[in-house]
Amino acid sequence: MRPVIAVTAWRRDLDTFLGKESLQTLSTFYTDALIDAGMTPIVFPNGQDPDEAQRLVDMVDGVLISGGDDVDPESYGLGNDGSRGYSKAVDDFEIAVVTAARAQDKPVLAICRGLQLLNVALGGTLAQDVLVSGTAHELINKDTDRVELNARRHVVQLEPESVLAGLYQSSEAKVNTLHHQGIKRLAPELIVEARTDDGLIEAARCDGAWWALGVQWHPERMEGEHRELFHAFRKAISG
Repeated sequence: MRPVIAVTAWRRDLDTFLGKESLQTLSTFYTDALIDAGMTPIVFPNGQDPDEAQRLVDMVDGVLISGGDDVDPESYGLGNDGSRGYSKAVDDFEIAVVTAARAQDKPVLAICRGLQLLNVALGGTLAQDVLVSGTAHELINKDTDRVELNARRHVVQLEPESVLAGLYQSSEAKVNTLHHQGIKRLAPELIVEARTDDGLIEAARCDGAWWALGVQWHPERMEGEHRELFHAFRKAISG
């Protein structure tokens, strides 16, 4: 039987034929990648009552925290220093989903904003703007007018004996990127899986029995070795 995976939606105000509306959106790249890896995705609309998270997570076999806007600095105890587009209601619901998944021992795969949210949910903080002059992240974000999320834009170094090094069968991977925030203080329960040459943490996992893995890039938009992340996710669910 195919595992059922909850995927968090990205709540955005977009123009429609009825005018500007608040929509729950989700790229088909996420759902296609899960389906291709033998899983059945369903959508968790965002901004729900956090008290519903335990019951919702009980209905699924695993959770994918998808990309989206910035995490509200208030969610990790800091003032705004470059964050934008954030929503405390979205954060509260997703943090509750992560907490429920952990309590129920349901595997979590966290992508882009998802990695940042996972870190915050477990007690970490974020750097609110990583586009520092002279670093790789400044250079790769200068071409925002022609962003191609499937383009392999920079290299990440995979930690020796990490889960990702095993999946990629390499000490490095070339990844895509579209983010201006990243992990600052790593949550106590997470360990580093990958970094860029400028030192930013690009992947981390839970250091314990609970399977939770987050990456800053978008593996759902790339083929080849990047799809091994979804197969590993499915394997963690199946035991």
